[in-house]
Amino acid sequence: MDKKQIIINSARELFSRYGFKKVSMEEIAKKASVTKRTIYHYFKDKEALFSYFVKEELDKVKIILENNNNNNFSSRIVDDLKEILTLRTNSSLISTLIRDNNANFNSCPDFLSLYEQEIVNYLEEKIKTEINLGNIKNCNPHLTAFILYKIFYAVMIEYDKEIDEEDFIRNVNMILNEGLLIKGGLK
Repeated sequence: MDKKQIIINSARELFSRYGFKKVSMEEIAKKASVTKRTIYHYFKDKEALFSYFVKEELDKVKIILENNNNNNFSSRIVDDLKEILTLRTNSSLISTLIRDNNANFNSCPDFLSLYEQEIVNYLEEKIKTEINLGNIKNCNPHLTAFILYKIFYAVMIEYDKEIDEEDFIRNVNMILNEGLLIKGGLK
């Protein structure tokens, strides 16, 4: 294994265990058995090294999303968001960052915000495509993508009751396909 990969593996392990703020370049160098100068040869600073992991996590999400071949838009959105949240839950790096939510990355963009922004942007593009194809109503694509993501996030991460996944998916599909109002609307 080359030095860069050893540095990456060491940093990933430390960031996953302790979070961004608590890990120093000195600790990464020690874990990787290299000098700090060697790390700086490959990465400008700690934020650049951490940004490598941001890109790595986002690439995983994009692969999952691009591999969904479901033709039904609402089912595809449900599948995509479920996969994103599963990946988010199973990633030790992301889990650590959620626990370390008060992190201030200064010159490094807030990882969770960037992660969510990329997912919302991806969903927004899918919504725009479906609007142009005439498959869904004209709406604000960015706001709709944000709402969809936050609904899934809240239910999968913050909801404090047992979730029947099939019931959850059925309800989301109903809302996306039929709306909530009975014919005639509110009175």
